[in-house]
Amino acid sequence: MGDDKQSLTAEQVIAFLAEQPDFFQQNPDVLEALALTNAPEGTISLAQRQTENLRKKSRQLQEQLHALLENAHSNSELQERVHRLCLSLMDADSLERLLTLLVKELKQEFLAEYVAIRLFSSKKANFELPELDENIIQMSVNDESLAEFENVLSKQQPVCGRLTNAQKTILFDEEAEHVASVACLPLGGKPAMGILAIASTDPNRFHSDMGTVYLSFLGEVVIRLLRQYHQ
Repeated sequence: MGDDKQSLTAEQVIAFLAEQPDFFQQNPDVLEALALTNAPEGTISLAQRQTENLRKKSRQLQEQLHALLENAHSNSELQERVHRLCLSLMDADSLERLLTLLVKELKQEFLAEYVAIRLFSSKKANFELPELDENIIQMSVNDESLAEFENVLSKQQPVCGRLTNAQKTILFDEEAEHVASVACLPLGGKPAMGILAIASTDPNRFHSDMGTVYLSFLGEVVIRLLRQYHQ
């Protein structure tokens, strides 16, 4: 008569234990037979290895929690800055005052060194811009250089982080080489009425993990205030 017993492979044992995580608790005699606490010299026991794995997972979870808390704190601060800025802009009584205040407050509230505003003009409408010593330029909506911002304009959402050299040059000209991170906002939907960019020399000032909800809200407020001066 043949032997009906079948040998188990290591993979089968692993699969079984994975499906029965309390197996050793329910069968302490088996656990004792494994002699987990008496590992050979120079090696670690299964219990020690399990403890180390748990510690590693705990550290990873703590790091993830810390990152989430930091991000939440950053987003909370961003909300407060945008709120203060919007209230200030609503008090502006002229286009000159609005644009001057916008640039000043953006630099102050976002701790940014540079601000660029590009307003689009067409045959049907444009802005009568006052003479300001700021990086504010009106450009044709058909300007070929705007193709560089297709990713921003088509998504109709703020983009935070790094811009291409071509994009930075269009927005910041000679200062482009100093720009390390940017928050770039489309002004208006389709078609957009312009682009607003806030830039910093700090590569970590604006990053992809930043909340963009409040930046989108800021863009909506700015475009509504600008529309009254759109001719």
